[in-house]
Amino acid sequence: MLLLILCFCPVFAAQKGGVQYVIPIEYSLIDENELANEAENFFQQYLSVEDEKQKQVLLQKMLSNYSILGEIDKENPLYFTRLGIVYDKLGKDRYAKSNFFRSENLEPNYPYAYYSFANYYFDRKEFKKALKEYLRAYNAGYQNHYETLVRIGTIYQKLGDFTSAINYYNMANAVKPTEEISAKILLLEELLQKNSLYNQRSRQGAEK
Repeated sequence: MLLLILCFCPVFAAQKGGVQYVIPIEYSLIDENELANEAENFFQQYLSVEDEKQKQVLLQKMLSNYSILGEIDKENPLYFTRLGIVYDKLGKDRYAKSNFFRSENLEPNYPYAYYSFANYYFDRKEFKKALKEYLRAYNAGYQNHYETLVRIGTIYQKLGDFTSAINYYNMANAVKPTEEISAKILLLEELLQKNSLYNQRSRQGAEK
């Protein structure tokens, strides 16, 4: 019985009786749509399951499918964005960034790539880099994408730019009103008002 293991290169490694063979993949025989649908199903399952072992299994399945899909269609930004996400979750930062960059270069107006790369930076608390990517996603078509708007608002809040944070929180609330975001807006408006009163009193004190 042959055990097939997908490598990062476009071949399969097969092992039998302690001897390893390299078996090239015949991509012309693969149904791209079927493989892409299967990969999408794995991705959606990954988002819904909580068991860490199941997540790791699904990541490996996605890695296999999207690696092959990337060889079948080297111009499809979705495949390389998903590879970036998979490598991100596997802790392979260099491969994740490489695939995100590749996806962005393939299609400069593809917001999902910018958004996914922004999430990569956000999770690592590299907020200025994350903000740059979220804004690129926004400008590329995610003007009504709730998660992007909330993340931009969140980063501006962390960076102390409360006016910009309120602006993006308001846009997020226009897409999907929530009590949580409304509470953040009220809090920041109160802080801005307090800062304004403080600055006004400081100026008045300096003039005396």
